[in-house]
Amino acid sequence: MNVQEASERFHSDIASTSLELDLLKEHRFVEEMSEILVEAGEVDDCLTCSYQGRGLKVDGYHFDEDFGTLYLVVAHWIDETDSSKTSVTNSIVNKVFSRCTNFYSRSLKGLHERIEISNEAHDIAHEIYERKNEINDVRMILITDGITTKRSAEYDEVDGVRIKRIIWDIERILRFTEKQEKEAIIVDFNEINGGEIPCISYSDADGRYTTYLSYLSGQCLADLYSQWGTKLLDMNVRVFLSARGKVNKGIRDTIVNEPHMFCAYNNGITVFAREIEDRPLNGDMKGISRAIDFQIVNGGQTVASLYHTNKKHKADLSKISVQMKLIVINNEEDIGNLVPRISEYSNTQNKVSMVDLSANDPPHPELHEISKRLRSPDPTGGSKETYWFYEKSRGSYEETKNLKARTQVQKKSFEALYPKRQRFDKSTFGKAWNTYLRKPNVVCLGAQKNFADFNAWLREQDEKWDRFFMRTVALVKLWKEAEKIVARQKFEGYRHAIVTYTLAWMFEITDSRIDMDKIWREQNVDDDILDSIEGMCHVVNEHIRDTEKNVSEWCKNEKCWKSLKEKHYQLPESIEESFISPESQAHGYDPRTKEETEAVEFCRAQEATAWFELSKWLKIRDFLTGKARSQCYNMGRILNKGGEPSFVLSKACKKIWEDSEIRGWDSNEEKAL
Repeated sequence: MNVQEASERFHSDIASTSLELDLLKEHRFVEEMSEILVEAGEVDDCLTCSYQGRGLKVDGYHFDEDFGTLYLVVAHWIDETDSSKTSVTNSIVNKVFSRCTNFYSRSLKGLHERIEISNEAHDIAHEIYERKNEINDVRMILITDGITTKRSAEYDEVDGVRIKRIIWDIERILRFTEKQEKEAIIVDFNEINGGEIPCISYSDADGRYTTYLSYLSGQCLADLYSQWGTKLLDMNVRVFLSARGKVNKGIRDTIVNEPHMFCAYNNGITVFAREIEDRPLNGDMKGISRAIDFQIVNGGQTVASLYHTNKKHKADLSKISVQMKLIVINNEEDIGNLVPRISEYSNTQNKVSMVDLSANDPPHPELHEISKRLRSPDPTGGSKETYWFYEKSRGSYEETKNLKARTQVQKKSFEALYPKRQRFDKSTFGKAWNTYLRKPNVVCLGAQKNFADFNAWLREQDEKWDRFFMRTVALVKLWKEAEKIVARQKFEGYRHAIVTYTLAWMFEITDSRIDMDKIWREQNVDDDILDSIEGMCHVVNEHIRDTEKNVSEWCKNEKCWKSLKEKHYQLPESIEESFISPESQAHGYDPRTKEETEAVEFCRAQEATAWFELSKWLKIRDFLTGKARSQCYNMGRILNKGGEPSFVLSKACKKIWEDSEIRGWDSNEEKAL
């Protein structure tokens, strides 16, 4: 797919979702880009907020407490796919960055006092003002659906704080979303370390990996972070890094007071690289000059403390050496499996247990496959069944479509079976479930931390994954409907926080008795539930804003959730028609009826060839209808491919089989023939 086609699809997705959520396209673009920037490792989290004033603009924000780094996102939306009209000149780039810089500099001087307190930008400006002495550096990220001529990062400075300007234009966006590959960090040790680093190496007997042991200077690590930021750190390390624990205080004290003892006291860092450039030195020693795809999988606290202490306390890092274990995975296929394990097992500095965030770990692949074979019921009661597609990794929907559909007719057919509105990613997956588990404050921590928390819970579950997937679809459906309702209320920001708190509160009041079976079966949410969401979200909106604190930070606090639970809200009695019985809740429930479950199991128990033979038998004897013959043939085709027959088809085929047996059909005799 060329850039033009990919750009058109990207814009089409933005247009459809903005229409669905009643948002401006630019605001939906910012929301989509906030997720992309997090996935790309550009920033750990991103609070979206679109604010414009005279000479001012900001669209997203994050403050990394560990490194004292402020991230500001600013958008330039063109809404154009014609390549002749998408050029973003250097003067436009400079103007957009200038507006964002003005927002930052004026926030340092109290801009929040002139912004309406209900506006999310008030929180951003106020936090910048409150944290101005903690900010070590600023990274401004310009996002645009146009094509820029200026690509390389540039630097500015405000009040002695360096500002790094980063550009994500449509070509860079599509490069990441299409290939799902992060931009590799290439470390040139001759340049950043003043020469190659000497090391000794070890290779395992199977040749799967090679380990290099060496040392880096403290200044080298601080400079690496200054250049690359948190992109240096593996996702697991970024999510759980905390510079507030005792371990970090000890590291900082050593840097300042006993730098010569740092190597003795510190565990060092563990690094993964996809490839290195080295040469033999004396004896068994080697010299590494370059490392490609350099990523720290253990020692994030060490890097944080070196950089932070150097910036804040002007500490001299020249006497500090840090031991480094650098691992190169020799087999490309092993990288996805081994790197998360190295990160998890080697991370002893963090008190928080590490959680693998990879969507390639069980049960995500299983759920992804289920989503491609398990049809959802036709809400009209007919036979037009569709699929809910779980995008366990960004772009897997389009990848599947491109594999299955070559022509425009085939693509339309694919989209009819797999509607775009019925796809969901791991971020929505985690938000919907943690909301159901009544953890709205965790959902508000951001996509990465919320998914980590949810994934830790998910890995402990022992489920029938088909059933779990149906329940997931019901929760995602409920989440999407709540998003639409909250968007229509035109609240001043905090949409996701209001959605998760409203739904979690409803689950709390109803004791999670909302019938997910019914939502799955009808592919619809009852009006009583929707009306209740609309009423409750107004109470939630007032609740989260009733604080002297930053609203976003307040929503992350468990006290916010506890105080909401103490409030009374009377749901209509009619909503109980949407509940499951206490008995079903106590013993668990399957979204399928007993009759449907038995029908599916019956059909799967027969061989695919038996269904093909029955279809022929019906035709020869002119028994039943052509539709019945087609249904039997389709059942055989589905089973032959290892697929899961739908409930509707299974019920019909089971009845056809039984009626045929009355007329003399015997599968064993047909086999003998």
